[in-house]
Amino acid sequence: MIHHYSLPHARQQAVFNLIGYVVIIAVNAMANTVYINGHNTGEISDMYPNLFTPAGFTFSIWSVIYLGLLACMVYQLWLAFSPHHNDELQSFMMRMRSWFLLNCIGNTGWIFAWHYRVIPLSLLLMLVVLYSLLKIHRNFRIAMPVTNKREFWFVQVPFSIYLGWISIATLANITVLLVAMGFECTGMAPAIWAIAMILIGTAAAIMMIIYRNNFIHALVAIWAIYGIMMKRYPEKDGGSFAIFAVCVICVLILFLAIIIRFNAKKNQPNNISDKI
Repeated sequence: MIHHYSLPHARQQAVFNLIGYVVIIAVNAMANTVYINGHNTGEISDMYPNLFTPAGFTFSIWSVIYLGLLACMVYQLWLAFSPHHNDELQSFMMRMRSWFLLNCIGNTGWIFAWHYRVIPLSLLLMLVVLYSLLKIHRNFRIAMPVTNKREFWFVQVPFSIYLGWISIATLANITVLLVAMGFECTGMAPAIWAIAMILIGTAAAIMMIIYRNNFIHALVAIWAIYGIMMKRYPEKDGGSFAIFAVCVICVLILFLAIIIRFNAKKNQPNNISDKI
């Protein structure tokens, strides 16, 4: 179904998107400064120990994500209130629709569900965030060839980073749910589960490389896996060593996949699949 956006509607949507973004920033800042339910976000994570959660420094990527989204918000407001980009604005909103607002609702709701330790609800809301990003990714044909360089930098790059991180975060949320339900946290079983999640995350990144040429998504996956690897590095037990080894292999595989696909893309620029 084709959605037509009148100029007033498109401009209104741009303002609503900005409001949604501001709410996300405010709630996330509150969660880690004045705290929600007496804890910051990381402290809640520590209550559910598992072998898949990456090192704390890895979460600094949220700063990059939110700066990228800010750039996108400025871009869409510039389109909305510039008299010379009406067609570009309508094209933008016909593809964005209400998916970013849904993403904001899911993101904000997740913070409260997480901080009040309603883990099943937090996973459901994480899936809402993931689904909205997949819709944006598809609607904007992210990582496919574009002629508009502004859209590449202000839409494709930020949402590729965001989707890459949320893809891994969803697997982490599933792991936390299992821990909350009493999944055994000692012995080899958690290591096997963590390895399975790492392999799933790697496979998803490879699919994005093959079918969408999305190297940015894969680089984010590499960053997340590197975080898992470094958290396990100081530990000497067999499970942690196995996770570390798998992380090293997966990082190398992803780098190799990026190089191979990049070279193939240069040789066959028009042979691109649109399956995802």
